Amino acid sequence: MEPSLMDYLPLVVIIVIAWAIGRSIKKTANKYPPVAPEQSAVSGVGGWLLLLIIFLMFLGPLLGAGGILSDLHIMEDQYLDIKSAAGWGTLKSIIWGIFLLRCCLSFYAGLGLVRGRNILVVKRAKIILWIIGPVYGVVAWLLFSIWIIGKAELSDPKFIGSMIGSIIAAAIWTIYLSKSKRVKATYGSKNPSG
Repeated sequence: MEPSLMDYLPLVVIIVIAWAIGRSIKKTANKYPPVAPEQSAVSGVGGWLLLLIIFLMFLGPLLGAGGILSDLHIMEDQYLDIKSAAGWGTLKSIIWGIFLLRCCLSFYAGLGLVRGRNILVVKRAKIILWIIGPVYGVVAWLLFSIWIIGKAELSDPKFIGSMIGSIIAAAIWTIYLSKSKRVKATYGSKNPSG
């Protein structure tokens, strides 16, 4: 069966919303002048930097929430008695609490890149990328595997694949924030104190 035009409507809506958010972020961010606009033809929030900020502030939390909902539903479908198991509600609350902390950190990193104009916000964003990526992945997986299996199971292929992807993503964005001409022109390249 061929997909109809209506099948693509959710994707179109998401793209339009992401475009509107990106435009709003760019307008807000560029109210704050770059540190060294003369260093580069590209300065201010735009391009890959804008994509990173949109991901940190909106898309990452939305995709993460969708992933958690999906994983929890899969668990509840695979193990029918899990809903009535002692501690299942507590585990879900802990998972959502840790995820909320992750979302707050992610939003904070993105907001720093929108409003800040010194290299310290870039350093903070790099650290937070590693915390909300690989560190969060390990903590969430350990909680889940200890509760479900009764021990820390770090050799699961799903976990390993997820960690490799998380490490690669954090590394790519860290390299981008370290080497980008736009980032250097927008935030500077030295600590403001010296």
